[in-house]
Amino acid sequence: MKKSDGRSAPSRRQMLSRAAAVGGAATIALGTGAAYAPGASAATGDDRDEALGITAAYTLPGGEQGFIRGGEVHHTDRAAGATRRLTDRFPTLPKSFAQGVDAAYVLPNGVHGFIKGGEVHHTDRAAGATKKLADRFPGLPTHFAGGVSTAFVRPDWVYVFIRSGEVHRTDLGEKAIRKIADELPALPETWKSQG
Repeated sequence: MKKSDGRSAPSRRQMLSRAAAVGGAATIALGTGAAYAPGASAATGDDRDEALGITAAYTLPGGEQGFIRGGEVHHTDRAAGATRRLTDRFPTLPKSFAQGVDAAYVLPNGVHGFIKGGEVHHTDRAAGATKKLADRFPGLPTHFAGGVSTAFVRPDWVYVFIRSGEVHRTDLGEKAIRKIADELPALPETWKSQG
């Protein structure tokens, strides 16, 4: 799809990540009709937002937001422009995660989860410890096991993973997927129809 000025329209993945990066993920109404706030996350993976370069965003239970760009993180409760190295802010991160992650989420208890490729790390685990996504979430559809573009955890501890216009929720059952348009009907139509 082309915009009227000749540029390509952003993909659904880019638009979802941009919405989360500016706080939109904190207000998306899920298919259940419930508004979601803590633990929101978005990542753009290979479709990184060209202007911002933000690869993941999340909302903490207290309401502040975290943004990851490469190996740096900024929390909105910090001074404008203040960033920290990911490994300084999260010393348990594996070395392979130090230069950036594909997705991040925060559990309702404040534990951070980071996904890079097919690996996941929780900050309440041993330093450098990772698990395969497929081992940590055995009900995850096979094509999600190599990585996801977006992840978040609802206040009721349901994990939600998005990849290529498909959604898997841990409460749906093993390997179950839904189309993003069915899972998030409140999204603008253009977001649901973009490739």
